[in-house]
Amino acid sequence: MKILICTGIFPPEQGGPATYSAGLGGELIKLGHEVRVITYSTPTLSPPYQGGDEEGVIRIARSAFKPWHYFKYFRAVKKNLSWADVVYAQDPVSAGYPTYLACKVRKKRYILKIVGDYSWEQAMGRRLTDKLLDDFQKLENYPRAIARMRQIQILVAKEARAIITPSAYLKRIVAGWGVKEGRIIVVYNGISKVAEIGREEARRELSMADGEFWILSVGRKVPWKGFELLEDVVREIQIDEPNIKLKILNFADRQTTDKFYRAADLFVLNTGYEGFSHTILEVMTAGLPVITTKIGGNPEVVKDGENGILVEYNNREQLKAAILKLYHDPELRARFVRNSSQIVQNFTFKKMIDQAEGVLKRCAS
Repeated sequence: MKILICTGIFPPEQGGPATYSAGLGGELIKLGHEVRVITYSTPTLSPPYQGGDEEGVIRIARSAFKPWHYFKYFRAVKKNLSWADVVYAQDPVSAGYPTYLACKVRKKRYILKIVGDYSWEQAMGRRLTDKLLDDFQKLENYPRAIARMRQIQILVAKEARAIITPSAYLKRIVAGWGVKEGRIIVVYNGISKVAEIGREEARRELSMADGEFWILSVGRKVPWKGFELLEDVVREIQIDEPNIKLKILNFADRQTTDKFYRAADLFVLNTGYEGFSHTILEVMTAGLPVITTKIGGNPEVVKDGENGILVEYNNREQLKAAILKLYHDPELRARFVRNSSQIVQNFTFKKMIDQAEGVLKRCAS
């Protein structure tokens, strides 16, 4: 099978779609398929950049004038459609829209992956809304620029032959756009192993003192992550419990992140939106108990009272109580970790690849 993967970013650039596209492509090649990747690229940030094919990767240079690089992307997709048995776009706008246009010209269908609502993320980032994702879906009117993005992502979703989402929650969101549920397939993200470094070695390298209880939180510094309240809550707790410490990783290399996974005592994610948290799976694999919110896809992996604690987003008292409960109860922390070790077996990298390959085969022309 010849598979054309259309993505917005690809290694050496960092980000979820880059990691997923590279991992999926590599595994599909091992399974005997032929793979080509079309991606945007910034030459100064993504060497080696040759302006053309490099080992099956077609890089489209970004331009300050976005319509120009969208056109070049569209042209590259159209050129490769006659080669491909199946096309897999990794988002509904930056990669999905030019892919949709090219497929429309060539009368070919495509598979689409949706990991969130791009229009909502843009609205939040531009401070055009303060509503969380579920409430954002219910609005009747959107700011003009956001309305256009939303129209595009819904159009691209409706025209896809099949849509892959990484959670049942996101399947419900996409179905709310008017896409038939039967065309939306949940394929949970899989995880590879976290680096094998011992807890004591990791704590020593990170200069964590004996007796300190470290809380870890990880994520982009975006409005809905709730880091500010978490910092306030921990400062309040430290008045009586000075051994409790907090580390927030907004950006770190893989090696450093894995060290904190192994060294920390508790993971807390006070998030107002999570389509499906890859990070939660990683910390569960590393052996950390989890406190997170009842938002989005979180309840699909964290079962309240079974392998973690779920709280309301930005609820100060619930967050404080949950942290103190786990701080004072090492047996409960250990039980959560044991239960999580069983749950993560449902989210293996191999299972994700097998399910994605199955969807691609069914949709291949």
